[in-house]
Amino acid sequence: MKESVRRIQQDGYSKPLRDLVKGWSIQKSCVEYIKKDNEHCFFSLFNHNELCCYHEGFVEESSSVLLELCLDRVVEVNTDLHELLKVNGEEVSGIEHNVMLSLNDDGERWEGDVLNREPYGWGVLYDSEGEKKYEGFMIGEAYVCYGTRYYSDIQKVEYEGELCEGRRCGKGTQFDRNGNMVFDGEWVNDEQLSKRVVLSEENQLLHSHIEELEVSDNSCNGPEWSVLDLRVLIKLRVLTVGDLCFKHVKEVILVGLQQLETVVIGDGCFTEHENDQLDDTQPYGHFYLKDCERVRELTIGCGSFSDYSVCEIENVDSLEVIEMGDLDEGSCIFYHASLELKSEYDGVE
Repeated sequence: MKESVRRIQQDGYSKPLRDLVKGWSIQKSCVEYIKKDNEHCFFSLFNHNELCCYHEGFVEESSSVLLELCLDRVVEVNTDLHELLKVNGEEVSGIEHNVMLSLNDDGERWEGDVLNREPYGWGVLYDSEGEKKYEGFMIGEAYVCYGTRYYSDIQKVEYEGELCEGRRCGKGTQFDRNGNMVFDGEWVNDEQLSKRVVLSEENQLLHSHIEELEVSDNSCNGPEWSVLDLRVLIKLRVLTVGDLCFKHVKEVILVGLQQLETVVIGDGCFTEHENDQLDDTQPYGHFYLKDCERVRELTIGCGSFSDYSVCEIENVDSLEVIEMGDLDEGSCIFYHASLELKSEYDGVE
């Protein structure tokens, strides 16, 4: 504690706090871009330090200008001019061009833009045998925004297209070692983009183009899942959650999802307690289903949301079915919450 105070007094600021504020600002920008122009945005949702989630990806601002956003920086480039435009919203001064830079004792080298003796912009990366390994934008050791990766031993293109922190993300083309095209299309987190995603213990990655989201039984029960906020999944049509999922989630936000049609949640989800313990627990959870004009079905299994004290369902004019629990057994759904249904018809509420 004393060391932290001393550093603040010495530097005039708290680096962890500054980094937190910067990260929050970048994440806010990600959400705004996704909501404004989803077709030209490619973002993944990652868990970070098992405590929170963050967005990483990029925006196609035009046919030649790309904007990459990740946890700690924003990079803007022009792919036609091979020019690094901005980093963290500011123009970068002091970049040297056409520099040959030795990277290590093994003989790897970089020929291109350099800042502070690191790759910083467009250039070509050569391996220890002097063969071309990558051509495109780099910052430090990371491939950013756009580039071409090579099978360096045969000098053929392995991938050409958009990249985010070294991973294929956005539009790009993959080739095999014979030069045949393997896939030409959209990518996210180094995988071919799929509009149907299944969350499980092995896969807990979301992205901004999901239309169908399925959660396997007994999944997403780690402490990093404290809030399920799906507002950025603006293309989501179907949400299906299996049994015994999201036990640590204290807030579920399904708001403003204009394409959402169906929400089905299994048994024992969104609760940490057994039914016989509910009278001794302090309710804390909040569930929101609002402003989803196409949603027709909401189904919730027995024992789910038993710790929740708030259930708000508003502005869902197409809703035809609300099914909660089973008449033949104690459901304990929203055990601590009051349920009030409101509708307006001919001016009468």
